[in-house]
Amino acid sequence: MELRKRFLILFLLVFVNSLFITVFAAQKRPDWEDFCPKGLENAEYKEVQWFWPEGTKSTQEIYNYWAQRREEFKKNLAECDQIQSGLNSSCYEALMERQLFVNEQYNKDIKQKQISNQIWRDDHDKGSRPIMINIFMK
Repeated sequence: MELRKRFLILFLLVFVNSLFITVFAAQKRPDWEDFCPKGLENAEYKEVQWFWPEGTKSTQEIYNYWAQRREEFKKNLAECDQIQSGLNSSCYEALMERQLFVNEQYNKDIKQKQISNQIWRDDHDKGSRPIMINIFMK
């Protein structure tokens, strides 16, 4: 009888432990919404047309960027899902780190473009000031 109790307790411990590992690994599975800005989660890729206004072109380029990132994310996530359940958590972790790094680079690029545009506007405004020349000399 004692042997049966030990076997039952061991079986329950292994079962509970496997459930805990499965739940813990499932919690670490990343979601696209964790990395994508609000409103761009389902961005659609469309070819930018030459005749579109500049504002529409730049907006569609942003949508295209996030649509491509989402497809790459889904492909990488599917690869992680195919790995055995105990080992895929490190794949998920690497995927999350990569997405956070790419987001950081994207934000730095956006800030740099804003700074460059502001510098250009400042320089352009200085250069476009009218020069007063007195043509009526005494």
